[in-house]
Amino acid sequence: MKKNLVVTAVFSALMCCTEVAAQGNILGLGTDSENTLSLAERIFKLEKKTEAISIYFNTHVSFQDRFNGDDSGASFVGRQLRFEMLGNITKHWGYRFRYRLNRPGVQQSDNFSNNIDFMMIRYKFNDRFELTAGKEGVALGGYQYDDNPIQVLEFCDWLTGIDGFHLGMQGSCKITQDHTMYLSLHNANNDRTNAYYFEDPTIKSSHFPLGATACWSGCFFGGKLQTLWSYTLLSEVQNNLGHLVMTGTKLNMKKWQLILDYYGAWEDVDHHKIVSSDMTKALGTTTLARDTRYHSVLFDGCYQPTPHWNLTAGVRYETASSSADPAFTGYRTNIGYQAAVQWIPDLTQDARISLAYIGKTTQYTNAALDDFNRDRIELSLIYRIKAY
Repeated sequence: MKKNLVVTAVFSALMCCTEVAAQGNILGLGTDSENTLSLAERIFKLEKKTEAISIYFNTHVSFQDRFNGDDSGASFVGRQLRFEMLGNITKHWGYRFRYRLNRPGVQQSDNFSNNIDFMMIRYKFNDRFELTAGKEGVALGGYQYDDNPIQVLEFCDWLTGIDGFHLGMQGSCKITQDHTMYLSLHNANNDRTNAYYFEDPTIKSSHFPLGATACWSGCFFGGKLQTLWSYTLLSEVQNNLGHLVMTGTKLNMKKWQLILDYYGAWEDVDHHKIVSSDMTKALGTTTLARDTRYHSVLFDGCYQPTPHWNLTAGVRYETASSSADPAFTGYRTNIGYQAAVQWIPDLTQDARISLAYIGKTTQYTNAALDDFNRDRIELSLIYRIKAY
């Protein structure tokens, strides 16, 4: 039965658009504008004549003034620093490597550090078919998920509860110029199943603790309407399944964009572990939640009055629940909000200065848990440095 389930998932895949993928963090190779000049070109006047290697430093540093909560106060924060190297060795072979530098790495059961986002090889059969293998970002839906982490002011709770980077294989088929299909088969998580679930004695790993993901990205009306949708089946715990649905829909006009993301999870065992964490706090003992449900809706807008200025705003509405325990059924609601003014001083560089207000309010119906707010004003330098 398990074998048939995996085989069925592998051959039932759907979809992803080349134009969208090239702009993204996960589905694309992080390509940049044709106008972006590297440090080597600027300093040594070296004209780049090969696509075999490109080197980037993805940086996000900020000054934050935080309100409410235990960490109130102001300080400078290094939010993101990731080294990235990628390229096309031949017309068929390519690679990508990205490593996070601003946190200590922990070796996981896949024998890689959790700081490694990408260490994958790509083989391009022709203009329609590609195959990648190694540690890579799973092709999931939603535009916040697919964005470069340095560009995200605050990830929603749903995305903080999953790790999108796993060992596995991914195939893609370009159906038309505007539609591509992606299928991924990957580890369900990067640790031993029992360790991931708090060494709970009731947890037994399945023989195939894997995830299978199908993703569709499409472009319509000359790219004015874009979609990035996916479905994931997780079979990591014996006799238990997890289902993840992630959709992103973008209205993409010349000077403004509107994005609507939806993320949903139906988990027999709490893969996100947000409900488990809250239950542990409320009950005073390590608890693994069952029959959890997560729903998140994200709405973002961006207006660019000139090429040098971006005005952005967004709201999030998220819920978490466990139908196995009446005290934790529909118990958590999270509302996020943010707005930013961003200045791009040099159009030849992928760099911007951002002034943002970012807030989150979390409310509980369970009396053992306290509501809280997290708000901050943040002045940031966001720079994807093209070194070569």
